[in-house]
Amino acid sequence: MELYGAIDLHSNNNFSMISDGEDRVIRKKKLTNDLGEVDLFFRDYKTQMRTIVVESTYNGYWLVDGLQELGYEVKLANPAAMQQYRGLKYSDDETDAQWLNRINRLGVLPEGYIYPKELRGLRDLLRKRMLLVQTRTGLSNSLKHQYQSWRGIDMSRLKIQKLEVDDIREVFEDPYLQQSAEVFAESIQSLSRHVDEIEGSVFKALKEDMLVRRLVILPGIGKILGWMIRLEIGELERFEAVENYLSYCGLVESKRMSNAKIKGRGNAKNRNKYLRWAYAEAAIAALRNVRIKKYHDRLLKKKGPVKAKAIVASKLARVSFMLMKDPALIYDENRLFV
Repeated sequence: MELYGAIDLHSNNNFSMISDGEDRVIRKKKLTNDLGEVDLFFRDYKTQMRTIVVESTYNGYWLVDGLQELGYEVKLANPAAMQQYRGLKYSDDETDAQWLNRINRLGVLPEGYIYPKELRGLRDLLRKRMLLVQTRTGLSNSLKHQYQSWRGIDMSRLKIQKLEVDDIREVFEDPYLQQSAEVFAESIQSLSRHVDEIEGSVFKALKEDMLVRRLVILPGIGKILGWMIRLEIGELERFEAVENYLSYCGLVESKRMSNAKIKGRGNAKNRNKYLRWAYAEAAIAALRNVRIKKYHDRLLKKKGPVKAKAIVASKLARVSFMLMKDPALIYDENRLFV
């Protein structure tokens, strides 16, 4: 008799269940988040277990990795995609686990991608780099505004990021303005050092990669963004078509239309915010390219700054996917940005 296992995982506990091919509950229990305790719950039925489904959460790495290492076949359920199947008026941990087992048994479980463990640390390190860059940008913009509002000085972000204490004291006489500017300038430089250290670690750890070589062909995508995109993708084969990839990147509108009216929005949660950010950064950097800048400026007049950059980012994502998919494809900006 084939059995199915499900784990509804929370921050400090989980609800585990085993059921059979007719959805009869064999065993159920609320457990602490301890791998040994979870293994003990399933161990007696291990030979009969077809799969164990774990609902994808922010804290699930330890559980998925641990169960796989113990020899269980694990599936990761995508909770964002599962919402369309839910028709229950009442639910709790038990009904959630039972639902996971049922849709797994029926073969309609929306599966999440289990990212390779050996590359996960590097991927997460680049995600932390993104947070540092975003924080640095916020501090730089704030300090830039202080110079503009108090002294009428318009400074580039690059100059802001290189300010020294003596530079600040020459401009601001007020001790409180000096202190706020110095704190921000020191924080910006500290963040820059950490960003550089992360990039050094990434380049040291990663070897040459065919897909990254294809990615850096595009204007706006350097080695660090290329590796970030590459690591976020994981296996390129999981995207059937460019439309799936653009949707995953969050670079297409997620709305449903009927009779020229918006009837609803697609699942905006089911997208990768890190890829979206990477292509947004690439779009800004790509404006150094004369042809792309002209294309962007035409869009700017018609659609405004936000949509103009989004369209450039979407085009870069589209062609990057095509370059990765087809090694014979030759990038031609004269055809892409017209």
